Amino acid sequence: MTVELPRAWRRFRHPPGPEYRSILVVDIAGFGRWPNPHQIVARDVLTTAVRDGFRAAGVRPADLGWQDRGDGMMVLVPARVSKVDILDPVIPHVIARLRRHNATAAPHIRLRIGLHAGEVHRDAHGWVGSDLNTACRLADADPVRAGLLGDAVLVVSDVLYRGVVRHGYRRVDPAAFNRVEVAEKEVREPAWVAQVS
Repeated sequence: MTVELPRAWRRFRHPPGPEYRSILVVDIAGFGRWPNPHQIVARDVLTTAVRDGFRAAGVRPADLGWQDRGDGMMVLVPARVSKVDILDPVIPHVIARLRRHNATAAPHIRLRIGLHAGEVHRDAHGWVGSDLNTACRLADADPVRAGLLGDAVLVVSDVLYRGVVRHGYRRVDPAAFNRVEVAEKEVREPAWVAQVS
C-alpha cells in the first residue's frame, strides 16, 4: 500500500525520522469536575511524583520528553531506559507518593496509567505519532476506566505484556494483569490491565 504524503511534508528539507520511545501516559480521573485550586494541587502532586519516580530509576527528568495533557501528562522515555525500570521502580514510586498525598490532603487523586512503546516524531509543537495515539487510547479505554477500583490502574499494550510483563521481572506480577479488548477510536487491540500498589 502506497501512502500519499501531504504536500506540506515536502517543505522539510530533511524530514524528521521517528524515534523509538517508551510512552507513559498518566490521566487523573474526575479532574474536570474539580475546582481550579484542586486541579492545580493535583497537577503539582502528579508532576512531582513522576519526576521523583524517574529519579529513583536513575533517569534525569531533563532526559525525558514531557507533554502536558491538562488532566495528566505524557512522558516520552528514551529507548536506553528499560521498560522494567518504568514498571519498577517508577510506577510504584508514583503510586506511593500519590497514596501519601491521599492519606493527608485533598483532592483524592486517582490515576489511569498507560504504558506502550513505539515510534514517535518530535516537532516544533511537541510529540506526535500513531504509537502515541495508541498509548493515549489505552489509558482512556472503557475497560481501564472500569478497572479503576482503587487509587490507580495500569494498562500495558499487548506487545509490552508479551515482551516484558509476562516474564515477571523484579516485583512485576504477570498474574495481576487481566487481558481486555480495547476499542477506542482507531485502536482495536488487546491490552492488559492491573490494579497497582
